[in-house]
Amino acid sequence: MAGKSSGRAAERLAVVDETQADRATIEAYELITRKMRVGRVPLLFKALAAEQALLPCWNAMRPAIRVRAFEEAADDLRARAARAAVELGCPLIETQLEWAGYDVDEIDEIRGMVDVFHYLDAKLLMAAAVLSQALREGVGGVKRGPRAEQRVPRGVPQEMEHIELVPEDSNGTLGKSFRSIRAHLGLGLVPDDFRALGRWPKYLELAWRDARERDDEPRARSALKELMQQADDAAQQLPERVHLPEEQLRAAGADPLRVRALVERFRKALPGLVLDLALFKVQLDGAQQARESPFPVRWKYISSDDYNTVPLEEEVKLRAGDPQSLEDADSAGDNG
Repeated sequence: MAGKSSGRAAERLAVVDETQADRATIEAYELITRKMRVGRVPLLFKALAAEQALLPCWNAMRPAIRVRAFEEAADDLRARAARAAVELGCPLIETQLEWAGYDVDEIDEIRGMVDVFHYLDAKLLMAAAVLSQALREGVGGVKRGPRAEQRVPRGVPQEMEHIELVPEDSNGTLGKSFRSIRAHLGLGLVPDDFRALGRWPKYLELAWRDARERDDEPRARSALKELMQQADDAAQQLPERVHLPEEQLRAAGADPLRVRALVERFRKALPGLVLDLALFKVQLDGAQQARESPFPVRWKYISSDDYNTVPLEEEVKLRAGDPQSLEDADSAGDNG
């Protein structure tokens, strides 16, 4: 249910690929892949680099992206998208893929690549929601305790498939699908999701066509609005405050108006990508697996001191006879 464009050809996004980036941008890209837990730099950040806005945007967003509250907000978006996909009616596709000539190993490879973007797109929607509000009055800064502020482990999950992209100027069946995707999304190019899934042209044709059959359903349109609103609301509740004044963008050589317009393009397109990938996941694996994170974080235990019900600065009230020092405690033990 990728967000529909207005019908006219959208301006093509300019991006800075890793092979074109300067050293500072490459270093930021490496941090982004570790913090976002994905093996390839997401398109949003490459587009920000083309506007000379990557470094100020990333430095502002980074504290919010690396906390548990952000990861769990993305998990909630993914679960909502999966519920919407089920409500829209999403038949399993594996039998069709077998008829199309894919064997079990190939279907597993498709499944692995769908998992990557089913995981990533929800996080990118959260990132766009954070950045959109940070470029205005600021967002987040709500105190929610140590659990929400726990750091997300860095690095790409070991079980995550390597992302390989096919050329965007492909011909034949794949070229036809890519032309439909470009016309539909409003980004002027084919997102990495579909260039990665383009390794299996017949699969992409089947899955994309099935998703587009639901575009005009009222439940699909409301699902897109709900996902965007949920992301905006979750961004406001993050424990880290994020604010990016125009002066910081200008100091980096970026035009604040162009940066805002770019972020809004992604913010409008991403709910549709999140829903499309939820549909793809439900098609392959059913409702239950689609609601769960494909790459769940194994959270480390937090010290019980973090859950102390009495704030440290608050005086603890003693009961009659309680020891007030270690010496008192030792004396009580000797008497026993």
